[in-house]
Amino acid sequence: MAGMTSDADDASLGTNKRYHDAIVQALGERIVGGALAAGASVGTEQELCDHFGTSRTVIREAIKILSAKGLLESRPRSGTRVTDHSEWLLLDPQVLAWRLGAENGSERARLDLYELRQSFEPAAAELAAARATPQTLQKMKHALLGMTLASTADEKIEHDLAFHTAILAATGNAFYLALGSLISAGLKYVFKAGLQRTAKEDERWIRRHQNVYEAIAGADGPGAAEQMKNLLREALEVQKLELPQSKN
Repeated sequence: MAGMTSDADDASLGTNKRYHDAIVQALGERIVGGALAAGASVGTEQELCDHFGTSRTVIREAIKILSAKGLLESRPRSGTRVTDHSEWLLLDPQVLAWRLGAENGSERARLDLYELRQSFEPAAAELAAARATPQTLQKMKHALLGMTLASTADEKIEHDLAFHTAILAATGNAFYLALGSLISAGLKYVFKAGLQRTAKEDERWIRRHQNVYEAIAGADGPGAAEQMKNLLREALEVQKLELPQSKN
């Protein structure tokens, strides 16, 4: 019947997706990590097929995805080449994750992300203090409880992200909420730098979040913004990054 696929077709589609996801990941990491410089060719379709051991269909889909992220450009007679980093969609969560995980430039990427968070999260906390509902406040409380009970880094990341996402949702501003994907991509790298924290440091980390929550729950906008700034300053310390000094 038209519009229907067989189990075999579904399995083939699933297999192709796994293949092109793996190729997107491999090429994306190499491009963003600098192994493939701007202007470099990624090879012909046949060369990529031979290298990855897959079909032209899978290669084309992977190239299409990377091109949509701004990392590749295909032109007649010149093939598929890496674009300049100015063309990359840096706010794409996958591109951001590749930047944060790269051997070269990851510190600069983490600092860029920190500065971006510093610019919008205090403002979001202040707005949340004015607009939070019982439902969004409950989500923040639930995330705080999860942070207290978390025993692994993955659990800490999950609940920390839930807390910040609840704040962004509480603003009622869809654009703030969309920025949550940036936090999601970045938090695991924050925690990667702080996995060896002591129980005392963990307690301070939870307390920082508690302070933000209490200011929002108390409808104290300026206080919420200030507490979020304090929390982010601590995040900077955990990552052991140094902000560039302003030139007077």
